[in-house]
Amino acid sequence: MNITQAAAIAGAVGSMMLGITGCQGSQNGSAESSSPTSSAVSASSTTSTPAAASPNAVDPLAVEILDAITRGDFDAATARFDDQMKRKLPPQDLASSWRTYQEAFGTYQTHGGPQDVPLGDLTVVNIPLEMQREPGEFRVTFHPDQSVAGLWLLKPGTPVA
Repeated sequence: MNITQAAAIAGAVGSMMLGITGCQGSQNGSAESSSPTSSAVSASSTTSTPAAASPNAVDPLAVEILDAITRGDFDAATARFDDQMKRKLPPQDLASSWRTYQEAFGTYQTHGGPQDVPLGDLTVVNIPLEMQREPGEFRVTFHPDQSVAGLWLLKPGTPVA
């Protein structure tokens, strides 16, 4: 599947990214970006490992990370981060980003089911968020070894790239 197909599959993904600015991109050099009017902050790393995991195997991990964020357990939320992510988005920065995200979208209410998009040897998991004022999107990217390569808090509409 090429990036254009992956973007078409993930048509309901967002344009506002919150996290910490890091190396924003997939392993093939393309980058996720935000519109000029959004507050863009994201974190991702691009190092990958050759182990293989099925995309659905990471869905529960993505939900666990989201659940940890929503209950304020940012140490647990960042526990699966790869080394680059640990440096780029420590727990206190993720906490700050989550506060900023809720200021923009309203408090977290609930979430929908995970949707996977393969991107090279990475798996992108998108989870729709129901926030108090407007919908959101949680995106986490996994290496084949199930460590986290990237995390974004989004406004629906940003394609996976």
